[in-house]
Amino acid sequence: MNNLKLDSQQSIFNMGDTSIRVKQLVEVNRLILKHVVEYMSSGFTWERNTALQEEFYKSFIDEIVRLESEEGLELFSDFQRAKNYVVNPHRLGLRGRTLTNALMKTGLITSDRKVSSVGKAYFNHELKRSDKIEELLNLSEDNLVYFRQFLKLRIYSSDSDNYFYNFRFALLFLKKYDDVPQQDFLKIIESIKPNQSEAEILNIINEYQNTYNNQETFEEYYRRIFASNLRSQSELDYVKTFFRNQDLSDENFIRYFNNRDSNKTSLLYKEYVLSLLEFSTHCSDNLLTKIIRLSKDDKIKKAFGGGRVPLKINKNNSVSEFIENNIDNPLLSGDGYQIYLQFIFSKHNDLIREYSDMCRRAFQVTGLISFENGLANLNNKWLLSPLIDILGSKFNLTGDDPYDDYEQNEGSPWFSDLSFIDIFSITDEEISSIYNILSEEFGVTNLEQVNDLIIDRRENEYREFIESQFPVEKVLDILESIKEREDEKVFELVTESATIPTIFEYILTIAWYYISKNKRFLVHQTFQVSLDGNKLPLTHRGGGAGDIEVIADEYSLLIEATLMDMSAQKRGELEPVIRHSINFEISNNGSQTIFIANELDNNVLNIFRASQHIQFNGTLNAGTIDGLSIFALTTEEMIDILNNGITDIDILEVISSHRKSVPEPILNNWRESIVKDIFER
Repeated sequence: MNNLKLDSQQSIFNMGDTSIRVKQLVEVNRLILKHVVEYMSSGFTWERNTALQEEFYKSFIDEIVRLESEEGLELFSDFQRAKNYVVNPHRLGLRGRTLTNALMKTGLITSDRKVSSVGKAYFNHELKRSDKIEELLNLSEDNLVYFRQFLKLRIYSSDSDNYFYNFRFALLFLKKYDDVPQQDFLKIIESIKPNQSEAEILNIINEYQNTYNNQETFEEYYRRIFASNLRSQSELDYVKTFFRNQDLSDENFIRYFNNRDSNKTSLLYKEYVLSLLEFSTHCSDNLLTKIIRLSKDDKIKKAFGGGRVPLKINKNNSVSEFIENNIDNPLLSGDGYQIYLQFIFSKHNDLIREYSDMCRRAFQVTGLISFENGLANLNNKWLLSPLIDILGSKFNLTGDDPYDDYEQNEGSPWFSDLSFIDIFSITDEEISSIYNILSEEFGVTNLEQVNDLIIDRRENEYREFIESQFPVEKVLDILESIKEREDEKVFELVTESATIPTIFEYILTIAWYYISKNKRFLVHQTFQVSLDGNKLPLTHRGGGAGDIEVIADEYSLLIEATLMDMSAQKRGELEPVIRHSINFEISNNGSQTIFIANELDNNVLNIFRASQHIQFNGTLNAGTIDGLSIFALTTEEMIDILNNGITDIDILEVISSHRKSVPEPILNNWRESIVKDIFER
């Protein structure tokens, strides 16, 4: 299977797969990767083994059913359709192949579904550490793997070894322009073809300047730049000729106004085009009635209006009013070639609309492109802009290398675990140049100060973001909705790109920021969820870390959060919370753990309480500790703490004052007196 090669000159590259709609891209891809690792470790042969592919998909669905029932995770927006999937003997294994497409398009697995070197490193949380450039970007493991892989992502031509880098283009475009309308930005990216030269692609960026300056509409720019991209010049010339010569045969319409499903549909297009041409010279009521009727046909809307009625139609329009309302519409130009251009742009727009959302989601998971408020912007522009300038020709957008050596070779750079410096072969001299530029920007001469100033800038960005996008009132609303499991409202208030448990961790991090009296900790380092380009959650980072780690001047706090109900907490949370607390205490002597859930199980609470008198051994780090301090709060109590202005210092001092130096029986309801003291303080 050719995953990085377009099927034809008219094809659009799909960053995911539109036949399986996912809300949480990173979470789902991690789950699919886990399933591939487990399923293919037995040495199965994937290629042409449709029975295996079918079994793979069915076993994956079983896992999704389990996650949905036990943990309340909804990962697929159309999961009911997937869950009720019935095997079609004529399409055996199709869903298994489709399910894994997105992983192949990130290089985490190969076309024969073997886990690549970078896929193994990511799965095992052993990615190559951030290099000196990547450290400045402060990317999570999830951000980092997508960032690196998309920098290497080549989209190959269907008929040659020419390719271009769509993500690199996106970075270069947003380096030059701010606040680009999302739909325009994605439309440009999806319209570039691999056979275009470096100069042509750079020209696409430069020519947008007139649109950016409001001297040309986007549609004018787009038609001018991309008309010859969607069809070959010879085809465009032929269409001009057959309209000029009135050679309006069925064969010409079937060939050039093509519809892959039916020649009959092409002839419907012909009827519509001929009616439009006739109307330009004979503006009769009968023709207008016919055009209006045809314009409302779904096939016509898709082919000529991008899914909408392609002409402005008002009730009881006279012929003259209809013409006036559509005076600038190329469909009424009387020029068959202009109608044809409308056709190819509409068909192309229909594909773009289908694929562009996956492109947006994919780019956003790198953490470097923001689509906030429907506008595309480059994050960390202060770093990426000079970096791209210094790289110069190394940051190429196009190339011509054998496709088979890249995607069909397991040892190629595409499947390798490479850092930013590796990918671009960046020299020590170029790294020094970056730091020199940054030191000038920050107004310091000591390069060692640059990292500290970057941390300060990033911290200020995050605090401003929290206070503007998630004020206390909104945090309370979200916590209330999580408590009541009003999931759709939570997605609406935060994001659909993360699961509810991940959003719970994210919002509790922000809640603790507001609870904190002095806020003497780095909030941007407190988030243990990977964030997208809009600073919104994607997934828990994993790798053995706790949910939320607060390292403040006054204390070290681990917050563990769950949405498991009481019946599942002992099985699903007891061991992980204790394990994470042990490792956190070894690294931060005298730490406190707070466990937060919608409801609390007494058995779990009692065991947590008893752990203050148990000696534990570390699992991630060597060491022994004499007891843990683990306390629990409900989501409702967190809401009350925020409403009553109770601070972190208040909470932690009360918990500390109730510690027992000598073991004693742990009885039910021991927690009540502590909670009472917290709220009466």
